[in-house]
Amino acid sequence: MPSSTSINRLASLLALALCLPISARADEASRRAKAEELLALLHVDRMATQLMGNLLQQTTEITTRKSGGTMTPATQAALADFQKKLVAVIEPQIGWKAVEPEYVKQYADTFTDEELDAMLAYYKSPAGTAFLTKLPGIDKQVNEIVHSRVVALQPQVNQMLTEFEKTVVPPAAPASTPPLTLKSLPPASATTPAPAPAPTAPAKSPQQ
Repeated sequence: MPSSTSINRLASLLALALCLPISARADEASRRAKAEELLALLHVDRMATQLMGNLLQQTTEITTRKSGGTMTPATQAALADFQKKLVAVIEPQIGWKAVEPEYVKQYADTFTDEELDAMLAYYKSPAGTAFLTKLPGIDKQVNEIVHSRVVALQPQVNQMLTEFEKTVVPPAAPASTPPLTLKSLPPASATTPAPAPAPTAPAKSPQQ
């Protein structure tokens, strides 16, 4: 018969085994809550909103170009209806409500509780708040500078691409000169033929 000590030890082990899944679920729920809070502080939802706005802006620009720069009321109404349908198709797949659970899972699985705590403490601090507030302005300024430099470099880059293409692709023969083939080459002894004589009128008979 097992001793009381053995029974107590077995009961303790059983209680610990039952508590482990509960503790693991609690830790996971805690990390997910911290991940959600961090995503809110980082305004990650703005990326999904910006992506949707970019798509709608592209459809507007394309429609404007195809309309010759000016859209009629009918075209504007058709564009608005199309964009509404586009949002209805895209938003359930890449809208923030659709992708937020994936973000939360990735953050919760990637970072530990200690790392999430440290990041939350930083982004809630005055320095972290200033960083998040001023970062969009920095990105905007840098993007404008880079864009202006790309525009300035475009002629030089185009010229370099043209020169490079010449070294890779041989120049095409003039359109008026057909390519030489074996049939088009004259025999080795041939000379330039003389022009054919002009046809003469037939001689009249004496009876005529």
